[in-house]
Amino acid sequence: MRFILRASAHDFRVEPCENETSPAIAAEDYLIEDVDMLLRLYVSTDRDTPLFKALQVVRNKVLEDLDEVTTPAEIYGLMHWLLGDKGIRAEGASLEETADRLSDIDIAADSDQYTDIIFHLKDAVDRLYEMELDDL
Repeated sequence: MRFILRASAHDFRVEPCENETSPAIAAEDYLIEDVDMLLRLYVSTDRDTPLFKALQVVRNKVLEDLDEVTTPAEIYGLMHWLLGDKGIRAEGASLEETADRLSDIDIAADSDQYTDIIFHLKDAVDRLYEMELDDL
């Protein structure tokens, strides 16, 4: 999982970087080589910048395949970033409890407002369980 964030006039373009060779990177571009680097850049970037929007695009691509994420801390970082972007507070609750709570809200409101977030939360819980089994 590698991405290049290419700077243009007023925003960034996200490019997947599949090969292992070092791509040409301009001074204003960013090479995201792993989830740790993505999360560190996220923490140090102002929310109202074009770079932040590009980081969200990369995060969403990473969330499509959590098998590429290698540590529980990275899973939790990605999920809490996603929840924060959606205005969902989950302090004190597990990812599974948060998914259940959002599911209950959707059922009570007869909506599917949180369906995508619930999917990502459950996927994250499954990935964390796989990691736990791998450590046994």
